[in-house]
Amino acid sequence: MEIKELSKENVEEFIIYLNKALAIEPDRMTTDDIDEEAIIKVVSNQPNELSRSLLAYKDHQIVGRLEFHSYLCIQDSYRMAYVNWVYTLPDYRHRGVAQSLFKAFENICLQEEINQYFLIQAENQAASRFYKAFEHGTSSKEIILRKTLSKF
Repeated sequence: MEIKELSKENVEEFIIYLNKALAIEPDRMTTDDIDEEAIIKVVSNQPNELSRSLLAYKDHQIVGRLEFHSYLCIQDSYRMAYVNWVYTLPDYRHRGVAQSLFKAFENICLQEEINQYFLIQAENQAASRFYKAFEHGTSSKEIILRKTLSKF
C-alpha cells in the first residue's frame, strides 16, 4: 500500500475515488454530488490551505482517504490537528487501509510538531472497534455546537 498526499498531480484519481464512494455508499458521504471543477480548482490553486488529504493506494487506485487540518493555539503554542474525514471503500475494509492512513498522518504530526489530534467518531460498530485499538487514545462524549452560516 502506498500513501500519497492529494495534489494537482493526482486530483483526477481522487475524483474517481470520490465518485465510486458516493455511488457505493451515498448515505455515508457528506454530499449528494461531486463538484469536479471546484475540487480541481481548489487543489490546483490552494493546496493545503484549509485541509490536507492523505490517499491510500492499492493496485494503482485510491481505496481510502484521511482528511485533516492543523492549527496553533496562540496562548500556549499548543499545536493540534483535527481529522475531519476517514473513509475506506467497502471492498478494502479490514485490510489495514485506515491503519496505514493514520500511521502516515501521525508521522506528519510528529514531523510538524503537532502535540495532539482529535476526531469526531462515527457511531457504528466497526468504527468503534477501530477507535478502541488506538494506543494511548481516549474517547469521550462531547457536546458540539454546529451553526451553518451560509452555503457558499
